[in-house]
Amino acid sequence: MATTADYVGKNCPYCGAIDSIETDEARGEAACTACATVIAMGLEESVATRWEKDVTFADADREDWRDAENSGSGSSGRATAKNAGLTREEAAAAAAGLLRRPTQSTDSFDAAKYEKTKLHPRQSRALEALFRLSRRHDEDILLDAMALAKRFVGHRRERSVRVEHQTEVAAACLMLAAERHGQPIPLGEVRVLDPSLKDVESRRREVIEETNLRDEVGKLDKKMVPNLIHYYLQLLQLPLVRYEQPCLALFKAIRNCEATNDAGAAELALLVEAEKVVMAVLLARTAPQLRWGNKPTAAPDPAAEPPAATLYSSFASSAHLQPQRVQKIMRVAEKVLPRLAAEFHRLIVLPEFATATVRKMGAAVALQPLPSASATGPTRGMNATAHEADGTASSAMAGAKRPRSRSTSPPAPPSTTP
Repeated sequence: MATTADYVGKNCPYCGAIDSIETDEARGEAACTACATVIAMGLEESVATRWEKDVTFADADREDWRDAENSGSGSSGRATAKNAGLTREEAAAAAAGLLRRPTQSTDSFDAAKYEKTKLHPRQSRALEALFRLSRRHDEDILLDAMALAKRFVGHRRERSVRVEHQTEVAAACLMLAAERHGQPIPLGEVRVLDPSLKDVESRRREVIEETNLRDEVGKLDKKMVPNLIHYYLQLLQLPLVRYEQPCLALFKAIRNCEATNDAGAAELALLVEAEKVVMAVLLARTAPQLRWGNKPTAAPDPAAEPPAATLYSSFASSAHLQPQRVQKIMRVAEKVLPRLAAEFHRLIVLPEFATATVRKMGAAVALQPLPSASATGPTRGMNATAHEADGTASSAMAGAKRPRSRSTSPPAPPSTTP
């Protein structure tokens, strides 16, 4: 059964607010502080603090002895506290000494080893300024970026290698930390936040090599596109359940079209991944040629919609991108839109994109089937037919004797008001 610990630090599946779930262990509830929606009820207390009714001192001593034997130390906490957050099978494996604890990784070891490393004041100021300007509100990103910078500087100092390009190293560490927390900051956004930056990509590769993050970055690259789409849809205040999967299908359609020999394919191939995400999100918002099952209906008055150029400029401002670059990306999109729409309509009906996703950054938490466009019409027709059948049945039963009600609830008393 789910516990309150399962919802700590999660995002709201209804409004998409980031890290907005608060739990009440006394009530066994989890609710969103942004939209005031109760996410779950009847939750068990956390495994680490759960009260066990029939526990004895002998049981507690036996668990303490088992922990001491597994850890090699004379004293240790209880097994329930040590294995908090694990499944029943993982907790059993941990008690038998067969489960590797993530707290014993080299990442945390390096973080503790270089915790007291002093950063250059210019690097510290650049990290703080870039984080505040990016408007990512998760302070863990800044702390992780500081830890990465200290590991990088500590490795360099151990080998007596001078650390140069302090500002670029700070930007690279912040980008990596943001990706690790599922809130990527694209290079184009970083350059708008600090136009004085030079070769950030080279510094990023150096940080990855020095801190031994090659395998982790390879996994993070696969999540960058879904996380960036999630972030841009929130900036545009679009419902994630209606737009996220279509944007993913549209991004894949862009990738497929750039491999063809059609007009504009060469220009598509020159765009980086983050720019293709921008194209996918803005096309899903503005292109009427793109259709899917639960797409919101357009306004009846076309004049109520803002011009596309205004929407592009507003998005560029909120996403910290160059407006001229966004306009150029969308001009390329206009060239390939017919071919792109055909490829999108082929992909959107595949099972891969046949679910609407309400998820945390980087990991799906709920799936709902999308109603197809072809199924919408027959459903209405069936409803109308059902209403007609009900009307026919009612007229047929009008002259017949109505059966006696067998309801178990007593009839309402007559009103006493005159």
